[in-house]
Amino acid sequence: MAENTSPAITMTCEVCSEYYTDPLMLPCLHSFCKKCLIKAKEKQDSADTSLKCPTCDTSVNLPDGKIEGLTQNLWFEHESKEASIKKKIVSKEAISCDKCIVDDSSDAAVVYCCDCGQFLCDHCKKSHKRSRIEANHKLIDLETKESIKLPTVKHKEGYCDRHTDQKLIYYCNNCEKLVCPNCLPIKHKDHNIEDYIDVGETARKALKESVASCAGVIPPVTEAIANGEKMLEQIATRKEEVRQEIKEMFEELKAALEKRCNALLMETEEIASAKRNSVKKQLDGFRKLVKQVSHGRHLASSVSERTDPGEVLSVKKLITNQLEECIEEYKKLPLEIEDKGAILTRLDTSILSKEINEFGSVFEFEQLDPSIYSIDSGLAIPLATVKKERKFKVSLPAGIDKAASYLKASFIKSDGSKEEGRVVIVNDNNTAIVSCTSQSIGGYELSVTVRGHHIKGSPYQLSVKASRDYTALTNQRSFNVENYTGGVAVHTNGEVFASSHDGFVQVFSEDGTAVRRIGSKGNGNGQFECPWGLLLVGDRLYVSDDTLNRVQYFSATTGQYIGQFGSEGNGNGQFSNPHGMSTDGKGNILVADYNNNRVQVFKEDGTFVQVIQCDGNAFDVAVDNKGKIHVTFYNNLGHVQVFSPDGKMHLDTYNNPHSGSEYLQGIAVDDDGHILVLTYEGSSKSCVYALSPDGKEVELISGLNDPFGIALDKDGYIYVADYSNNCVMKY
Repeated sequence: MAENTSPAITMTCEVCSEYYTDPLMLPCLHSFCKKCLIKAKEKQDSADTSLKCPTCDTSVNLPDGKIEGLTQNLWFEHESKEASIKKKIVSKEAISCDKCIVDDSSDAAVVYCCDCGQFLCDHCKKSHKRSRIEANHKLIDLETKESIKLPTVKHKEGYCDRHTDQKLIYYCNNCEKLVCPNCLPIKHKDHNIEDYIDVGETARKALKESVASCAGVIPPVTEAIANGEKMLEQIATRKEEVRQEIKEMFEELKAALEKRCNALLMETEEIASAKRNSVKKQLDGFRKLVKQVSHGRHLASSVSERTDPGEVLSVKKLITNQLEECIEEYKKLPLEIEDKGAILTRLDTSILSKEINEFGSVFEFEQLDPSIYSIDSGLAIPLATVKKERKFKVSLPAGIDKAASYLKASFIKSDGSKEEGRVVIVNDNNTAIVSCTSQSIGGYELSVTVRGHHIKGSPYQLSVKASRDYTALTNQRSFNVENYTGGVAVHTNGEVFASSHDGFVQVFSEDGTAVRRIGSKGNGNGQFECPWGLLLVGDRLYVSDDTLNRVQYFSATTGQYIGQFGSEGNGNGQFSNPHGMSTDGKGNILVADYNNNRVQVFKEDGTFVQVIQCDGNAFDVAVDNKGKIHVTFYNNLGHVQVFSPDGKMHLDTYNNPHSGSEYLQGIAVDDDGHILVLTYEGSSKSCVYALSPDGKEVELISGLNDPFGIALDKDGYIYVADYSNNCVMKY
């Protein structure tokens, strides 16, 4: 239940905080004492004929530029007076008598007269009782007031502001206000006037109706407020999460910088240590040479002073050899230090600083356009099977963490019943898997929203059918076309469309009755030479023309020509005998370009998108629930090529398991993944075979003459355009 948000109604003026005196109500429904509004107006520009509400600042235009023209709040006046009297009665303070004429020396009141609306002293009370008119008035003894239930104060009529002695007893419907008898001929001549008592009951009913009409306003707005408050909490929570993410990331960066710093410091120490050792080694050599030379010189000098020749000769050779070796070593020894001692760095911070300044981003999710979200796969075939899980992949904008948490999905019956299918959203690497399970056969509506806004294409319409047994297919009905028919499509309203080589598209009702034709023979807008493939996208019918090498599109219900695309050739957007068509469920049309050995992709308005190059003559194309593209060939290849949803990758090739024919024509894929392929083997030998999702042949529809086109309706029934038998068969 929604919380009661009605403000408490008090009988005190918000300006003076006292009980109302002559209360006036503004159009914003706030009421104030007349004197308080006069003071508020004096504070504003005197030339201004408007007044700002002291509570909500709403600007109010004053009738005739005067405060007196505002609506008198007689209800508040009465309630305020009642509240004031009751407060005096329960108050412990002395109350002056209202009837005594002496201002400063009036006696204290001992009773309150409910009929007169006056406090009376003991003397006036006795006079009251002696009066024949007032003797039966209801009096409240103020001494026993705490044990007495206080009565409702008697209502008094309002009086006219202009004629102060006249009661407001009439209501002017033209001016929508209470008026007195004297005002009637002055300001309300020829107006619709009623007695205020008579019109009062009507007014009460109107107010109750107004209350009832607003009953549905507060709950949803209150819920919106609750959602907003919840959103504020989410913003606060997400802010802290983002702050924590940023801090953690920069702690990691700081740790990485610290690690790199330590590595560079260690590298510096290693280089410096190697340089120190190199210089020390040189210095050790210098010191050794100096020591050897000094020692040799000292010995040579001392021996040269000896007088005994024998002493001199005994050591002369050793000393001389040592000194000569020192001299030779000196000559070879580089006196300049080999290692210059320079330790350089390469710390270019400009590039790193630029990267740091541009690193990361924080943005507002609300600014994202919900249209950048869309069902990526799963709606190429708008069918589902009852009580079987159906999955849809939603593309999420790259780089948005937790984006799936903003998605909501609902899956309900489109006929208004309350059954709601199970919906699960799973986030997986910038995609969300929406999984739903229907409980009954019929139409469903899948809604996927971001923050309450539908994503591109939402809500999606989905038909839920019973599971089909391909081992027990029987012919349900034939739709007879006057001449060769190559294409078939089925509208969600049950109508069947078949192309005729006589130059038109024949439309049938569900029971097989021909109801109208679209187009005629010719080469003008809306005309055909050889209409071939048919495709329905919503209420738009696409028709490929094998001879005129173009695709035209019409309103399926009215047959009105809308536009066309394509011309003869092999360039982008050109055709050489276009055949079958399909849609990928994402706003793209795929056309089998037969003699150009390719499939071309267009937007629904005919804008060229891309080319998917194939092995041979592309006869027909179908897109499965996962978005994969299946292409059949009519040139002895005997296989079907499968491409990725974007058409850029060849995923698989599966061969025709049905012996006797290598000519494949129409193709369709159901929501369970069964692949339905038409084969050509000659008169009355051609057939339809079904491959289960694991690639095994399930069952054949045989006895066909030359089946070209194939389509599925919302209940899973199969429609085959049997070219040479001039009809469409329903299975």
